[in-house]
Amino acid sequence: MVFNLEKAICVPSVRRIIEKRDGVLNHFGPIFRQPLEVKKDDYLNFLSIQYNCHWSGLERLGRKVAEDMDNLRHALSILVDESQLLSRRLDKCLQDLQGVGHATLTAILLVAYPAYYGVWNSTSECEMKEKGLWPSFERGASIGQKYEVINEVLLGLAKQYSIDTWTLDALWWAKKAERYESGHYKNAWDIAIWSMVDQAEQTTKNSNGQLVERTIKNKNLRFDKENLIKYLKKLLEESHYRCAITGLELQPKGPDPQLMPSLDRIDSNGHYEADNLQVVARFINFWKRDTPDAEFRRQLALVRGE
Repeated sequence: MVFNLEKAICVPSVRRIIEKRDGVLNHFGPIFRQPLEVKKDDYLNFLSIQYNCHWSGLERLGRKVAEDMDNLRHALSILVDESQLLSRRLDKCLQDLQGVGHATLTAILLVAYPAYYGVWNSTSECEMKEKGLWPSFERGASIGQKYEVINEVLLGLAKQYSIDTWTLDALWWAKKAERYESGHYKNAWDIAIWSMVDQAEQTTKNSNGQLVERTIKNKNLRFDKENLIKYLKKLLEESHYRCAITGLELQPKGPDPQLMPSLDRIDSNGHYEADNLQVVARFINFWKRDTPDAEFRRQLALVRGE
């Protein structure tokens, strides 16, 4: 059995996502089915978990394309054009909307046409792999071609369990949410968060632009300790305790220290402030260093064959 529906739906955070379904679909569905009329605020609101009530992290990379709304509207009109092949539509949008990934585009497809599309993001991918549901692809398949195959699996699961694709996407979070809400992570995660806060404080104290053998970038910590702790807890809850870049499940302590959480600045030239922070696996932070976030994600996708 892939899902224990009765048990999963009893998890409070999963139930809350499911309860928000009709409101989100009724609001954003008509908007994205008329892509040439999409307003900037409509798109930006959708990126926020405050309004989509489900997906976090979309706005960290997806906001930039709203600076050119004509291009965004054109791309969205291609995305929802049912007369074209799905793989071509997705690949074209990924090409034209730099910084917007398949997690955002497939979420838009779901809210526009929930009967036909599921969401492919790091959470659904990790859970499908763990449950032995991840499909195989032809060598050299594009992201769009891969999504066509993945979507067939998602639609098959929805049919198998007699649920809609929104509910299916909520179920991928059930195991992680249940463990968190039961207090399974409480003490260990508190310690891990405090460690990240302390590291941020030490980094900013030692990086005020002074000259040594090289110039160290000026980094400011624009939170007090209490608010930074709250913010990191929020980021971890929104990501369901997974690495913001890879989707790997983070560990607050051993057995693998490379999977412990590490605080990363999305823009390494920026400061420790809201919207410029993400929690990643320790080894990812080490690999990324000063590489621009979008470029690092692109390189990682190449390694993964995406």
